[in-house]
Amino acid sequence: MKILITEEQYEMLFNPEFWVRRNYSHVENELKETMSDTSYKICRYDTYEEFESYFFSSFMDGLHPYYYDVFNLDYLGLQSTLTDMFYVECTEFYFEGKELC
Repeated sequence: MKILITEEQYEMLFNPEFWVRRNYSHVENELKETMSDTSYKICRYDTYEEFESYFFSSFMDGLHPYYYDVFNLDYLGLQSTLTDMFYVECTEFYFEGKELC
């Protein structure tokens, strides 16, 4: 059986936002794991920007098994999308942890 899709639908397959929506359960689970793995390292970072870079790099490393075989997926676009989506959670996580230092 052949399925015909439009050019717009084909481009959506490799859109980072579309990928996140299709794999949201993996993204959500990895966010929780990244928070638990990085919670003890918060005190090592003096600024939020340094921690944010470390946090989202770890987050992307954890998601690697889910996106590595997607041929045309934009890695930087995916990281930017995830940073925008979880910015509030990350800042709250950082500043709550920083209070305990």
